[in-house]
Amino acid sequence: MGRVQAALWGGLPVAILLTAPASGGDGGSRPAIWPMYRGDSQRTGRSPFRGPARMRVKWEVNLGAVIVAAPVVAPDGTLCVIAGNHLRAVGPDGALLWSLDLAERGHARRPGLSSEGFTPQSAVLAPDGTLYQTLGGFLACVLAVDTSPQAAERLKWVSKGTETRSSPLFVEGTLFTGVREGVRAFDTGSEGKATWRQAGPYYTSSSLARSPDGATLYVGGSDGNLHALDSATGQRKWSAGRSERAGVRLAEKDARGKTMRHFTTAGHIPEAPAVGPDGTIYFGSWDGYLRAASPDGRIRWSIDLKDRLTSAPALGADGRILISTFEGTLYAVRVVDGRPVVDWQAEANSRYSSPLISSDGKAYVGTMDGRLRAYALADGGKAGDLAPGSSDPSVLPGWITASPVPGGDGVLYIGGSDGFLRAVE
Repeated sequence: MGRVQAALWGGLPVAILLTAPASGGDGGSRPAIWPMYRGDSQRTGRSPFRGPARMRVKWEVNLGAVIVAAPVVAPDGTLCVIAGNHLRAVGPDGALLWSLDLAERGHARRPGLSSEGFTPQSAVLAPDGTLYQTLGGFLACVLAVDTSPQAAERLKWVSKGTETRSSPLFVEGTLFTGVREGVRAFDTGSEGKATWRQAGPYYTSSSLARSPDGATLYVGGSDGNLHALDSATGQRKWSAGRSERAGVRLAEKDARGKTMRHFTTAGHIPEAPAVGPDGTIYFGSWDGYLRAASPDGRIRWSIDLKDRLTSAPALGADGRILISTFEGTLYAVRVVDGRPVVDWQAEANSRYSSPLISSDGKAYVGTMDGRLRAYALADGGKAGDLAPGSSDPSVLPGWITASPVPGGDGVLYIGGSDGFLRAVE
């Protein structure tokens, strides 16, 4: 682990490497390392970089509040991530570059909350260096943020009153996001003016995925269906999902056995679908089924994994589809003679951390006991297990629901409930 020094930023303790910070958000002609949730507009969760050969913590920085959302990574390696009520930028050396207090700006209920003021989503980084962040909660909005190091004013514009639980998608000047009643598109060149809105009989927590030709958007709904929308107009093309509406209503209990809420297995699709190079759309549901739909809306196949599917799927270059369940099992599914089969499964305790697949054939997930685990994509063999912990003995181990993201060859970034953002090499 690199040599670190304790420091304060806005009253928050941080640990930084003793190296010069890199400039952030330069836009430039280089592509971003990881510009959006799941890495690309097809939401494949597949990295073009190799994973760490041997996992160890390179550096860690305390961002002062739980980190639920996966970071995005700019061309120069700068990370941007929500931590509680703050949007923070961290250099590739672990130095905290800038911080935007969302509670102070009136975009969270009050200062001092962690994830209670709003539900954090991952941002999306546009080629010009503008970061678009969606926020849920009572003061829901969409933010356009200037990430350049010299910016005197971070906020470019704010679109208020947009209740969203999904990470946004940016395509050529238009921002798309799921909202409480469906999907909305924003013109980013006109300070977030809505260009279209598709109201549906469903609630959306799923992030949108885009077809390879860019003509169609796909989003999962609380009605148990995958919805295909025309990306230019928002017109609904088709909906596909369960053929039956029956479901079992179950109680979700806390550690003491108290019922917190109820859910139905009738099929809420909570996470982003993933789109393959041939246009096939893969999506998981609370009814336990992983499904594959053709671009015309026909369900090609489905496989019952016997538990709520609570992560986004990841698509391996070898054809395997990886997804995590509520009980924490990581499944790898592949198609043999036109039929889906479970290729392997691992008790990863991963639950909400959507898998990341590296270019050298490994799958990475965060776990509910605060670990980063790696598996061989080919057979599910364990390829690494890291319990990062914290250099601060007063910080208790936490859980990791965010997905790991790459920072280039041999480096991953992961955030957790203990408030630490870590670089793993």
